[in-house]
Amino acid sequence: MGIGKKLLEKGKRRKLTGNLARVVSGLCIVLALYQLYSIIYAYPTVIVYRGIHISALVALVFLFYTAPGRPKEKRPAADTLCALLALAVGIYIVSNGDRLAFRRIFLDPVTWLDKTMGILMILLVLEATRRVVGYPLTLLAVLFLAYPFCGAYLPGLFGHRGFSLNKVIETSFLTTSGVFGMPVGIASTYVFMFTLFGEVLAASGAGDIFHDLSRSLAGAWRGGMAKTAVVASAFFGSISGSPIANVATTGSFTIPMMKKRGYPAHFAGAVETAASCGGTIMPPVMGAVAFVMAEVLGISYAQIMVIAFIPALLYFGSVFLGVDSAAIKLGLQGLPRSELPRLGPTLLQGLRFLGPLVWLVYRILSGFTVNRAVFEATGLIILCSYLTRNRRQWMSPGKLAAALANAVQGIMTIAVACSAAGIIVGIISLTGVGVKFTSVILALAAGRLFLALVLTAVVTVILGMGMNITPTYILSASLAAPALIKAGIEPIAAHMFILYFAAMATMTPPVAMAAYTAAAIADSDPLRVGFTAVRLGIVAYIIPFVFIYRPEILLHGVPAQIALSGLAVLAGCYALANGANRWLVRTATRPEQLGLLLAALALFWPDYRLNLAGLGGLLAVFILQTKKPGRRPVSLPERS
Repeated sequence: MGIGKKLLEKGKRRKLTGNLARVVSGLCIVLALYQLYSIIYAYPTVIVYRGIHISALVALVFLFYTAPGRPKEKRPAADTLCALLALAVGIYIVSNGDRLAFRRIFLDPVTWLDKTMGILMILLVLEATRRVVGYPLTLLAVLFLAYPFCGAYLPGLFGHRGFSLNKVIETSFLTTSGVFGMPVGIASTYVFMFTLFGEVLAASGAGDIFHDLSRSLAGAWRGGMAKTAVVASAFFGSISGSPIANVATTGSFTIPMMKKRGYPAHFAGAVETAASCGGTIMPPVMGAVAFVMAEVLGISYAQIMVIAFIPALLYFGSVFLGVDSAAIKLGLQGLPRSELPRLGPTLLQGLRFLGPLVWLVYRILSGFTVNRAVFEATGLIILCSYLTRNRRQWMSPGKLAAALANAVQGIMTIAVACSAAGIIVGIISLTGVGVKFTSVILALAAGRLFLALVLTAVVTVILGMGMNITPTYILSASLAAPALIKAGIEPIAAHMFILYFAAMATMTPPVAMAAYTAAAIADSDPLRVGFTAVRLGIVAYIIPFVFIYRPEILLHGVPAQIALSGLAVLAGCYALANGANRWLVRTATRPEQLGLLLAALALFWPDYRLNLAGLGGLLAVFILQTKKPGRRPVSLPERS
């Protein structure tokens, strides 16, 4: 527990006031407008655009965030100095834009000013990362930065002849392979656009409508409040792309609601954790990580969105089953219809928000660029906000300005994390350590695909325990994905495998950052919340293995194969979820639970004969339970 708290220690968010708040807000609006103009109309030199983006956001971090353990009431002069130094680096990049854009890597000289600014930028990024992300990613970046200089003293496979300071600075600062690498490119374009989209959506009252819609859809069901939390978190988690941020926002009202309706504190936190982690793998948005994957694989985002649809449905279906089982055990009923929003009027109110969302998906699937589709959908939300008589929900110029400023402030965390991850990726490229890591995985697996998958899953979960999903995916994909591809797995399946475990790492104990966040809101034990969330989301740990061996789940194959495999896996998820929760028709005995788990394994296996046997086993347990007299429900403790 102490280790987990230490890893979670970050800086506190300050609330700026007075003239400084107005100046910073104005600068955020200017930066947002510059990025919109650059993305939609005239994209400038890559390194200049990314340099402006990162230097400005790093400066904002020093203004908005304290160092870990420091009081947020004070802003030391050192923080202001660091912000000014970050802006100075940005000015240096702009003034040397042409030279940096056309210089020949490892051939043109690195000047003393290049080295000075490069070292300064790296140090500022590392400190900003420590403040907004915490220690794990910061320490990992420091270790990778030390590797080029220490490798000459390492024996064996990971030793090398050493690299000069000039090459490290050149890779990390003077190219688009380090601080200003591909992760920052994604954060400064796709992530910014979707963040702005979310801010405009929230400012126009969509949050209340989506919450009411979730309640009207699921509130009357057995355990309605928990199912409402699952639906709401799936909505918002898909847009935010951050399980931790999603828990902090939607969990602030869903967790108290669940506790009020009788759910134990640890279970309420676990439901929110499992649903928020699943939001990242739920189309149509899936957060920043999906755009990173599209960029790495060189395919369209629309392809990833379509491929991810079936696994996401299986995951959320299993979470629903877990919630339903707990509701039966606790004897919790749905809310009376009289206490819930009416579905018809709520849908009518939500049409002005659903229309832009449908348009967004349609334009992406039609082949338009994601940035253009999001820009159009954002414009539609602004226009549609005037289709209500409630003037407080109209997108006035003041609201739009606030949304622009909030969008820039909202991407501070992910942009800084992507910059730190870019440093690591750049060092991996410079030293070739990624190829060596691939060799280690293949050697340890000794030709056994399943063992290679297990090793990759373990590496991804360990990396993700102390980081958010996007840097976890970037690092795991750089280190482990090549090994899976060399083992014969399709690239998109290999990357989807890593994506799933990167998403689930934030709820996997002992250092489960999403679970820690939910536990703080629920006032419960973080480890208990984490383990309960793992039980609810157990399918997410199995499905990645399933779609490696049954690629039909990722829509690879003829329609008949896709349909048969989909039905078998769906039945397997049903058996697994009920087995994990010890419930089918009523509380399962240990032999019945074992039967359900074995049936799930047989249904997942890529053999139709075993699938039939598994289906038979599932039916046998079902019949056995229906013919036996009812058992006393298992109550869950800790109702506080």
